[in-house]
Amino acid sequence: MTVRAVLFDLDNTLTHRDLSVQAYSRYLAEQYSQMLNLADIAKITEIVRRIDNGGYPKKELLTHSTIGRSVAFALLQELSWQSQPALEELSDFWFQNFGQFAVAMPQAENLLQSLKAADYKLAIISNGGHDTRMNIINGLGFAHYFDEIMSSGLVGISKPNPEIFQYTAQKLAVAPEHCLYIGDHPVNDIQGAQNASMQTLWMEGFHTPLQQIEHKIQNLAQVLDYLKH
Repeated sequence: MTVRAVLFDLDNTLTHRDLSVQAYSRYLAEQYSQMLNLADIAKITEIVRRIDNGGYPKKELLTHSTIGRSVAFALLQELSWQSQPALEELSDFWFQNFGQFAVAMPQAENLLQSLKAADYKLAIISNGGHDTRMNIINGLGFAHYFDEIMSSGLVGISKPNPEIFQYTAQKLAVAPEHCLYIGDHPVNDIQGAQNASMQTLWMEGFHTPLQQIEHKIQNLAQVLDYLKH
């Protein structure tokens, strides 16, 4: 079936979540070095990584309604502060800065440029608040490549519900059968998109599937090879 639109997950598909966490943690240590007794980048990274959990936070570790606020609370509790900022300040720091330190996956921009030049429709479907999704996409500098950017926060439907995939295809004016969806999560991304009748490519290396997945890639450069066949 001919592919006319290519749709992407965001975290660990277009952006490397853990490398982004590391970059953000270094910046936080630098900005708050005067208020900390010790600006321990390794400790800060460990805390952020544990709460964030690759963008899939464990409910028992979410002390507040958002990842950013829960991260802020953990940093306040676990770091040694000389002068402690307010929870609200540290929470806002996440929201304002995390996206600016988003690290693109290798070959991401080259792929988007090639797809755009080949006249494919492009979209993102990502679970999470729409503002936080846009902060990351703008931090990457990728927003202008996409015809549609959909989030569960915007649409009110979360992956793996096939309706969010079908809704995005409708907005693109492309039948789901002519859409290729690329993502790292075997259920939220691959199963959800397949249930919406989309073609799929699974980005290996971040989640372990419970069953064999037929079409998979190890890096984004392989997407163009798939489209040639």
